[in-house]
Amino acid sequence: MDRLTAPISQGEPCGPDLEYDADFLALEQAARGKGEQQFGDTVVPAQEPDWRDVLERATALLGRSKDLRVAVMLARACARVEGLAGYVQALQLIHLLCEQYWAEAHPLLETDDEHDPTVRMNALSVLAHPEAGLRDLKAALLVRTRGGQASIRDLEYALGLLSAPEGVSHPGETEIVAMLADDHASGGAAAATLGSAAKVADDLQALLNDKVGSDRSADLGPVRDLLRAGARLAARVTGAADAGTEEAAEGAASAGAAAPITGDIRSREDALRVLDRVCEFLERHEPTNPAPLFIRRAQRLMGMNFVDIIRDLVPDSVSQLETLAGLNRE
Repeated sequence: MDRLTAPISQGEPCGPDLEYDADFLALEQAARGKGEQQFGDTVVPAQEPDWRDVLERATALLGRSKDLRVAVMLARACARVEGLAGYVQALQLIHLLCEQYWAEAHPLLETDDEHDPTVRMNALSVLAHPEAGLRDLKAALLVRTRGGQASIRDLEYALGLLSAPEGVSHPGETEIVAMLADDHASGGAAAATLGSAAKVADDLQALLNDKVGSDRSADLGPVRDLLRAGARLAARVTGAADAGTEEAAEGAASAGAAAPITGDIRSREDALRVLDRVCEFLERHEPTNPAPLFIRRAQRLMGMNFVDIIRDLVPDSVSQLETLAGLNRE
């Protein structure tokens, strides 16, 4: 991190713009992978990028130029190669580059002598693009133990944030919590990393909003929402572990000492935390009570618009609703 944030030179701390440099172009090509090709009757399937190669190329380029486009490709490669821990470190690097070199970092803010952050914000928006940075984040390894492993995509499926495709198996919420707890008990940092990742993304969003205004800033919302959901799950592991033993954790909960939420609910996040606490209480003290199933579903619906809620609750009614509303889904 220190090497990648150190000035390139005294006179040119961010180095030159390498957008048309052969190494930059090679990095872009490497990050695209290879699309499906057809030669006569032979179809060659698409190939994913060699992410380790992308990681090495991006790291080398950042040593020559502090370019946020390259830093984003580094973050994507870190997610694929090093898992969530590497991805979080890459987000921290992007934050430091923006914080320390805002005026000089590439791509530059000046276009035809005018202050224009559009190109830079477009580059950072790739982090949240569903077919680029967000897809890479979901592929990131979250935890691996003797009992199995789970990715961020598995976490998304387990929490009901996205329905798994038919035939795709994945660990459930309870299994992921058990893996995180096992890793935590063994001195691993998976739960702590998951717990802190949302703040790293939130801090980056806040910095960008402060620099260019929320109306012009890159929207990292999809990344932040996914990591916030993960942070709530991680708190169930790190919170219980901090209490010392399961018995101590239960005693603290019954005594009202397990970090109670006090005061008014002032945000959606506050509301979600309260609902989490309700579910945790019922799951611990009334394990046969089905209420947590419906509460978890309500949590998921809170992030949807009206049409998506209807699609989730009454899928057969969506076509009629769209016809009435004049929505064209073709």
